[in-house]
Amino acid sequence: MSAGCCDHQPKFDGMSAGFRRALWVIIAINAAMFGVEMIAGAIAGSRALQADTLDFLGDTLTYGMSLFVLGMALRTRARWPR
Repeated sequence: MSAGCCDHQPKFDGMSAGFRRALWVIIAINAAMFGVEMIAGAIAGSRALQADTLDFLGDTLTYGMSLFVLGMALRTRARWPR
């Protein structure tokens, strides 16, 4: 049997520089939207907008924790005895 292009099973391990860069971009966008919507909600006096900012804050913290955990995995892999 020959190993063709379709025999390869991709494995996601979070090591891709592109993935980490995209995660940083998403964190920045969510953090910026948190700030913009919080200010707009305060100016408009809208509690609904201010409450919606919690979603952006939650997303920002979640993506930040994901990035932290991916970094932990790299440190663990580097220290693992071979």
